[in-house]
Amino acid sequence: MPQAALALTEDRRRCTGESHQALHALLPHTDQPLTIPAARHPEQAQLEAAVFLACCKIGGLSEHPLGIVQVHPEEEQLTLRLLDEPYVVHHWAEFLLPA
Repeated sequence: MPQAALALTEDRRRCTGESHQALHALLPHTDQPLTIPAARHPEQAQLEAAVFLACCKIGGLSEHPLGIVQVHPEEEQLTLRLLDEPYVVHHWAEFLLPA
């Protein structure tokens, strides 16, 4: 794996938990780092912010206190991979997911 390509995905990997392999295909054909795309619609950005603020109340002592192991941001959606713990899944299902 070339060091230059690793450097281009480093910030996004650190912020999202995504793997370099998953991000490599998204690299632009320039020497610019891969950025996190902004939400295409204001409603999506508001929903993501509301969910983030609500999940800040989860707490916990694990390596992933918000219960989020990995995120995959796209313009139209945000995919979250959660910690496989019953309290996290219950909290997300009961209190965080839009009804």
